[in-house]
Amino acid sequence: ECAQQNRAAVLADLDLANPYFVSRDTAKVLEQNHVKLLAPDNAMAYGDVPNLPPGIIGILRQNFNTVVDLAGDKARSLVLGYLARFIDPQQFRIYLVINPYRPFSWDIEEIRDLKTMLESYARHLISGIISNPHLVEATDFEVIEQGHLRVEYIAAQLGVPVTQLTVTDGFHEQARLRFGEMVKKIDLYLRPSWM
Repeated sequence: ECAQQNRAAVLADLDLANPYFVSRDTAKVLEQNHVKLLAPDNAMAYGDVPNLPPGIIGILRQNFNTVVDLAGDKARSLVLGYLARFIDPQQFRIYLVINPYRPFSWDIEEIRDLKTMLESYARHLISGIISNPHLVEATDFEVIEQGHLRVEYIAAQLGVPVTQLTVTDGFHEQARLRFGEMVKKIDLYLRPSWM
């Protein structure tokens, strides 16, 4: 979206927890859409340890429209805490992306603990929740609807607004009729051959 508005867009891929779904595997697609990718570029690129890509601090200091993709765990929270000092507080937003069908995302207390940890290390409040309910190939509209309602319940318990509901093209119109302007269409690029 930001690239379409002719603003500099940068994606910093620091999500090292799942080596099967990482943005750096779609570098060519990102480049074609005018999004600069920052990712670890050495032998540790797929390692499960914090590894900052070259140039990220300079990018953050220059106030580019930058998205930093991090896994929700203590190691990545520490990375977020380190990077937060280089981000203009007026431009800083933290979003939790929740798929309520993932094992860690069902328990409200676990999500509350994650929220507290992220906010503590970043010294910044969570700005919102992005609802991403799906069961991959088994997704139908009922899965999206029931999952999103669960995310709304979780958000209410946490006192954080749900800012977006993401769905693929086949569910976009139906979801907008049901949930309105918060619905955003996404395209899937990271689909391993075994899926």
